[in-house]
Amino acid sequence: MLLEVKNLSVEFLSDEPGQAPAHAVDSVSFSLNRGEVLGLVGESGCGKSATAMSIPRLLPSPPARITSGEIFFQGENLLSLPIERMREIRGTKIGVIFQDPMTSLSPLHRIGDQLIEVVRLHRNLSRSACRDLALEWLGRVGIPDPEQRAKAFPFELSGGMQQRVMIAMGLILEPELIIADEPTTALDVTIQAQILNLMRKLYRQNSALLLITHDMGVVYQMATKITVMYAGQVVESCEDAARFFAHPQHPYSRALLEALPSAETRGQKLRAIPGQVPYAGAFPPGCRFHDRCPQARPACSSAEQTLHPVNDSLVRCPFTETSK
Repeated sequence: MLLEVKNLSVEFLSDEPGQAPAHAVDSVSFSLNRGEVLGLVGESGCGKSATAMSIPRLLPSPPARITSGEIFFQGENLLSLPIERMREIRGTKIGVIFQDPMTSLSPLHRIGDQLIEVVRLHRNLSRSACRDLALEWLGRVGIPDPEQRAKAFPFELSGGMQQRVMIAMGLILEPELIIADEPTTALDVTIQAQILNLMRKLYRQNSALLLITHDMGVVYQMATKITVMYAGQVVESCEDAARFFAHPQHPYSRALLEALPSAETRGQKLRAIPGQVPYAGAFPPGCRFHDRCPQARPACSSAEQTLHPVNDSLVRCPFTETSK
């Protein structure tokens, strides 16, 4: 097992005196082996990014605080490691592709210098060797004329080019676990397709990819297994992405897929999920999806739901109909 997250819970402290913490992540568990792509999906505000950024311990503390759980990477519990050891693991063994390159790339430094700095921090190489590696990876991610582009500042590149630089930065040390947090957000469909093709091309079978997104179309193209989050909890987990898309079990999973355009729904109005994800500081009692669920029953608003096996999935809904 390359990565195993066990009962992870994360809360965010409020700046306002007397206000309760926001419980962004509630007892989340999943695992990831080499050669697998786990799609961690759900709407914005469901706790996906907080979960993912807890793995390399990149959440700002305060206000974030991991209250319980364990994160094992290659047998080491990352939550108990000293910060010096975590710095060794970040980049070399765990690479992160952030969702917004303009807030992740330094506006004061040239693209090439930022890539060189990543290599120099973790590899005992000369500056010229680091520069050669940076130029090589700019070429590998499809940036034309790497030597000239390396001299550019981030604001001089298009959104698609910036995202390619972020991918190069996340993969340049060839990590064993790649965390991609909304890697195609805010990109037009043409650039999005190019980025996904690029990630498939660069993805290595002896590594693993954790793909965080609310875009079910992206997950359909990339993932081998699925974990669905809603309001900080895992509501469905399926080891076979193809089976998940064919037979989603949780009402929330079905609602997400019904909002996905397809050949069958061409010309039809897509179904939207009414309401919105509840605030993490005030989750409703019982099932957290019950006030948006078309199949909700009276018991859903009071009884706390737990994950239980349904076919080949784990589902947080007692009224799921098992397929025959």
